[in-house]
Amino acid sequence: MSATQFITDPANIAGNKIKAIAGDFGEAIAWRDHKIDFIVGHAAGKHVLDLGCIGHDVANLQSRYHVYRALSQRCASLTGLDLSEAGISHMQALGYDAVFGDAQNFDLGRKFDCIVAGDLIEHLEDFSGFFRSVKRNLAEGGKLVISTPNPWYWRNIVKSVLSLEVSNNIEHTCWLCPRTLRQLAQRHGFRLDDITFGSRYARDRFMPLPRGIKHTSWHGALVLD
Repeated sequence: MSATQFITDPANIAGNKIKAIAGDFGEAIAWRDHKIDFIVGHAAGKHVLDLGCIGHDVANLQSRYHVYRALSQRCASLTGLDLSEAGISHMQALGYDAVFGDAQNFDLGRKFDCIVAGDLIEHLEDFSGFFRSVKRNLAEGGKLVISTPNPWYWRNIVKSVLSLEVSNNIEHTCWLCPRTLRQLAQRHGFRLDDITFGSRYARDRFMPLPRGIKHTSWHGALVLD
């Protein structure tokens, strides 16, 4: 990887202070999980770059819901990139293909069929740098696959009624709904081509509410116009 100027100082990220959930650990990957199902559906059999591949705590590699772990079993090739230097060193020691870098400014000197940003974009400061970097590394006809929290999730609505602020991950910088991501992506030459919503919780999946508010997250696949 070429020298990179970091937009976000790696020293300021929460890293493994946000601990993995031991109850999610297991040998069998949760292939039917909404996020894994969507991302792997777009990335299977392709050459893939996974941005934010660690997910805070490197112990998450033991999780049944870990995206990089799932992708590693279904892709033609897989490279990970993350802002956690210690986490990347640990992944490399385990034999994974992973590099230390900033998703807002990277150039790996190669093209990928699919670039994955699972629960990443809401952490960023520089959207322009992110989209420019993706363009540099995305093959012709390739896809950018994004997952992000649903700001209109019904529990968030309830929290907004009860409090001035809705609590979230301490590293988040924004909320993005399908409309705002579509408009942001258009500024950088991308088109939002596929959208789905999902939740891991049965209480949400079976609740008789419109999909736009019943689910915790939503996922989109973007292509260059």
